[in-house]
Formats: sequence, C-alpha cells, structure tokens
Amino acid sequence: MLKFIKGNLGSGMRRDVVWTFAIQILIMLCSFAINKLLASRLSIDDFGQYNVIKRSVQVLSFVMLAGVGIALPRYIPLYRNGNPPRRIVPLLSASFIYILGISLVVFLVCMLFSTQMQDIVIGQSDNMALLLVALAYAFILAMAQYVFAYYRGIGQFQWFNGTQLAMQLLIIVPLILLPVLTVSNVFVSWLIITILLVTYLAGRELWRFSRRGGTFTSETPLKTHLATIIKYSSGRLVADFFQFSLSAFPLIYISNVQGLQPTAYYSVGITFVTMVTPIFSFMGIILLPYVSEAIAKNELKSANRFISRLFMVYVGSSAFITLIFYLFIGFLTTLFFAESYLVTTDLSRIMILAILPQAAYMLYRNTIDAVSVIPYNAIILGICILAMVISFMLSTTLTQFAWSYLGVSILQGFLSWITWRIIRKK
Repeated sequence: MLKFIKGNLGSGMRRDVVWTFAIQILIMLCSFAINKLLASRLSIDDFGQYNVIKRSVQVLSFVMLAGVGIALPRYIPLYRNGNPPRRIVPLLSASFIYILGISLVVFLVCMLFSTQMQDIVIGQSDNMALLLVALAYAFILAMAQYVFAYYRGIGQFQWFNGTQLAMQLLIIVPLILLPVLTVSNVFVSWLIITILLVTYLAGRELWRFSRRGGTFTSETPLKTHLATIIKYSSGRLVADFFQFSLSAFPLIYISNVQGLQPTAYYSVGITFVTMVTPIFSFMGIILLPYVSEAIAKNELKSANRFISRLFMVYVGSSAFITLIFYLFIGFLTTLFFAESYLVTTDLSRIMILAILPQAAYMLYRNTIDAVSVIPYNAIILGICILAMVISFMLSTTLTQFAWSYLGVSILQGFLSWITWRIIRKK
C-alpha cells in the first residue's frame, strides 16, 4: 500500500496520508481500550445504556455541526485558491453562527419533547439531568469537529489528527482513575475534558490570528458567506443525521423494544464495525480538500484516476480485516470487551461483514461532496435509513436485526459506488 501511495501522490499529500493513517490506527486502538474499560467496569445494562447515549450524542452532535464539518474542508481551499483568493475568516464566522443557530433549535426541540427525548437519547425516563449532560456533550463535540474541520481545510493534518488523538487519550484517564464508574460520571467527565480541549484550541488559533494582525472585516457582507454555507451544508446536515442514525437507530430501537441487555449484546457487533471503518475514512478526510483544490485548478482527471485505483486497495484491505475478525471473533470479543459478551459471537460474525461495503462508502462520500453541491450522500443515506427502519420493524430477533444491518450496509456501499461512477463523468 505504501508503494502505491508513493507512486501516485505528491510528497505533501503522501505525508498527510501516512500521518493520518498512523494516527487513525492509534485512535482505533484507543477506542478498543475505552470499550474494554467500560465493558469490564459497567454492568451489562449500564453498558447497553452507555451505547445508546453514545450513539444518540453522535447523531445530535452532527446535527448541531450542521454539515459544516464537510463544508469548511471544501470551501477553505476554494477560497484560498480562487482567482482572486478570498479571506476565510468571514467564512469561519458564518459557519460558527450557523452552528449556534442549529444547536439552539435542537436544544429547544429536546426541551419541548423532553419526555420522549429521554427515552430516545438516554434510554430511560425521569433523568432530565443526564439528558442535559448528553445535550451539552453533543454541542461541545460539535464545536470540536468545527475546529477539526478548520484544520482539514487549511491542510494542517498534523493538528487535525494530533488533537483527535489527544482527545481520545484524555477521555481514557477518568475511566481508569474514577473509583466508581457510572454512565453519568463517564459523560460528565468527558464533557469537562472536551470543554477544556476545545477552549485551548480555539484560544490558540485566535491568539495566532491576532498576532498576525488579522481582522474580522470582510469585502463582502457576512450574509453572503452565510448563504454559501447554508446552501451547501443544509443537505450535508441531513446526510450526517442519516449516517449516524444508521448506527444509533438499531440501539435505540432495540433498547425500547427488547431492553438494555439485548442492546448491550447487539452493540458489540456495531462497535467492531464503527471502530474499524474510521481507518478507511482517513483517505476521504484528505481527499475532500485536495479534490476541492483540484477543482479550482481544473485537475480533476488525475484525482479521478487515483480514486479508482484506491478503490481496489480498499476492497483488499477491508476483506483482509473482515477475515481476521471472522476467524478470531471469540478471542477479540474477550480481549476488547469481556467474557460475558462471548454470547454475541454469532451476531458479530454477521455484522462485521458490513466492514467492506462501509469502507467503500467511506472512500466515496467525501469525493462526492467535493465534486457536487447536490447532496447526493443525503439521498443515499435517506434511502438506507428508510430501508433500515422497515427491515427492523419486520424483524423480531437479534439475528434478524443483524442481517438487516448487513443488508443496509451493502445497499449503502453500492449506492455510493454507482453515484460516483455517474457524477464523475459530468
């Protein structure tokens, strides 16, 4: 793979690929460590509730992010490489205002329907305090992703990856040091840690900006930049909601229909998939700003050839990882969770087959967003979430739920592949 990268990428992009890939591996290992600590120290019911909240927070966070995580890596290179180049500060300001507006709407909706949202977000009723913690944590994660998107847009992949790794390492600390581990104190401690990290990163960038004599004034009205962000991000907001719903909906549905213990068992398979697939998103993370820059320089054909070749690498590597997981699922379940979760091995064997089609989706989603303003990913994911809801309503056992998850993942990968083949010719 490294030989392939060396032969097809420039030195700058090659460095970003190797650096990002290495850090994503470390982040994956951190995720395994986090799940091992939680599965070992929490009861099965509490581990089920933790997974419901974690997936719900991911959905809420990316709704609050409002598609800006995709918009900034696309528009920052377009602004900086345009003719003439444009300042990116007004774009960042407009994005921040947009995030605050969407987050306020999400908070108000959750407060108006607090009874229903408690069942959905935290998997239990009569715990308003935990719902507020989950909402606060979702918002600060959205702000963290806003900072990460800025680093991607300006090509600072060392900071983009390094800060994400730092966050993963920091949230492991309370899982080790807290004498008593509960679902509540896990998320409270993570909320505090993330606030401190985001405050430091934002303060650092503002200090560097002021040292350079920067100003927030713009040659065009702020509403123009806001309109640009809203037009592009609104469809991506829907896409992000659908994407994370594909992992959150199964756990929320099962927790309400069958209880927290089956939810904990089912979450093992999803966790294996969602901890591995970020490895395959690493190229998409880099491709979005690079493909956007290629558009500005009319060099899309070379990017297209590279993506086609990279697809074969993704197929081979994801098939290899799936085979390893399939053969050693019992050992890996004990290693990364606990012996009490060995009953999930048959479920996990079905669900890990989703790694290959989801890897394909991870490759194409960012390139599709870079090439087209039309939110094709939102359409793809909307079809997938509809298929998941229908298939889950027709299922009654955990095994049937697992097959439904796999079927939807195959549909997701196929639709992204066929969409890229169509729009790349336009």
